[in-house]
Amino acid sequence: MAEVVLAVAGVRAGIQLVVSPILKNILADPARCLGVDMASELHELETNIMPQFALLVEVANKSPHRPMLNNWIQQLKDAFCKAEDLLDEHGYNILKREAEKGRDSLIQHASSSNAIMKHLHTVSSRLSNLQPKNKRLLDQLKDLKAILSKARDFRELLCLPAANSVDAFAAPAAVIPVGTSFAPLKVISRDKDRDDIIDLLAKPIAIESDTSRYSGIAIVGLGGMGKSTLAQYVYNDKRVKEHFEVRMWVCISRKLDVSGHTRLIIESAKGGKCPPVDNLDTLQCILRDILQQKRRFLLVLDDVWFEESTNEMEWAKLLFPLVCQHAGSKVLVTSRSNILPAPLCCNEIIRLKDMEDTDILALFKDHAFSGAAIGDQKVRKQLETIAKKLAERLGRSPLAAKIVGSRLSRKKDKAAWEDALRIDNLSNPSRALLWSYEKLDPCLQRCFLYCSLYPKGRWYSIEDFVHMWVTEGLIDSCDVNKRQEDIGRDCFDELLSVSFFQPVYINGTIGKYCRMHDLVHDLAESLSKEVFYRLEDDKVATIPCTVRHLSV
Repeated sequence: MAEVVLAVAGVRAGIQLVVSPILKNILADPARCLGVDMASELHELETNIMPQFALLVEVANKSPHRPMLNNWIQQLKDAFCKAEDLLDEHGYNILKREAEKGRDSLIQHASSSNAIMKHLHTVSSRLSNLQPKNKRLLDQLKDLKAILSKARDFRELLCLPAANSVDAFAAPAAVIPVGTSFAPLKVISRDKDRDDIIDLLAKPIAIESDTSRYSGIAIVGLGGMGKSTLAQYVYNDKRVKEHFEVRMWVCISRKLDVSGHTRLIIESAKGGKCPPVDNLDTLQCILRDILQQKRRFLLVLDDVWFEESTNEMEWAKLLFPLVCQHAGSKVLVTSRSNILPAPLCCNEIIRLKDMEDTDILALFKDHAFSGAAIGDQKVRKQLETIAKKLAERLGRSPLAAKIVGSRLSRKKDKAAWEDALRIDNLSNPSRALLWSYEKLDPCLQRCFLYCSLYPKGRWYSIEDFVHMWVTEGLIDSCDVNKRQEDIGRDCFDELLSVSFFQPVYINGTIGKYCRMHDLVHDLAESLSKEVFYRLEDDKVATIPCTVRHLSV
């Protein structure tokens, strides 16, 4: 059932990715882009047909006729993509003609009578529609409208009432709150685990190997149990900072890249950029020299994946500069698997236990009741009662508690919280994530899905995310007095507040970087795979023909 729900959500997400930015560009200045004759038809497309289409996709979630709807949606997406290509070409031609006119003609145009120029613009727009390039665009948009008109057939198929206007389907537009504040990093119920790991890290090794002066400790558990959070808790503890002269943190995440991860270890050790060197031997010499100048090091390898078929020689290459360094150095690993590469020397394995019900409740409430205080004590008491019921259904999953709690913190009312009680498989972090995603504003959904183009497990610059969202036209400029970059930052803050991003804490404060949990990244990939595709690891892959954005 979860797979079916995810598949339908992916269809809906894919069409939103394609449709929304294109309509926004067309409707921003239809007379300039298309000619005044087409503007009224596009207005109908936006105000009447598209809302009905959105309703159809929602109802199709529970319909046995979903495959038929999927075929129609694919036709719609193909038509939109072709229209987008033509619009790009048309926009380029407009800019080219305006540039060729030169400054003098623009000044003359601005000083002319507004009434006369408006009439001439209308006439020229209609005449421009007859040009071959513009005619192609208009024909394509008419085809698009014809495909959308098939909504009537699907309305009957899904047994929906007839409607002649958009009023029956209108919904208030979501507002993206601004000025989000973030609570300091807080970890619940892991103090004993933290202290046990710190004791192991500080414990001297009686007999050390002739070929290695570091030893490894692994934190093992299922996805979403809080392995990385516990490792961060240890990494930032005052006792660890005092014991190790240099600390390094690198996320491996699925695929080991010896050169790439060596570069990341260097950057973590230096606290700055790695020299622009591609040769692995040179990189290893740089890392070895850095570590020889220090006393003891701690290297955290977050999210290690290892199968028995994996070549252990690659791991040996990565860890070679760590060999024969100062005694007492340690490698701390987090992994979902008990199978770990031998070069990590993980003689100690900490199997993370489930959190107690009381701890899950405390974690949930820490997120759900964050932000503005609830002034009405009666409402507070009602929400406290619902919180206990929700915590019982969270299946002792810290990630699910965090996701659901963060989402409900946005709307502290009884109806919204009771709605969460009706979620199926609430204890499954992936299902909780999907529910939270579906509650996002469409603009936020598009920004989130775009992140699937980025590699998994890395730290990302917040400014880079915002810049790319703006460049791709994913940001709705709802405030003419506000820069798109500022609106983009508001979007990021909102995604951060509902735990779709995780802030990277540097010296106890939020820096300019963020990261995304593996399960969150998996959701973005599954929902956007028909539009966004990431090609990596030098693998030969068949790229879906529907892909519009490719990351290599």
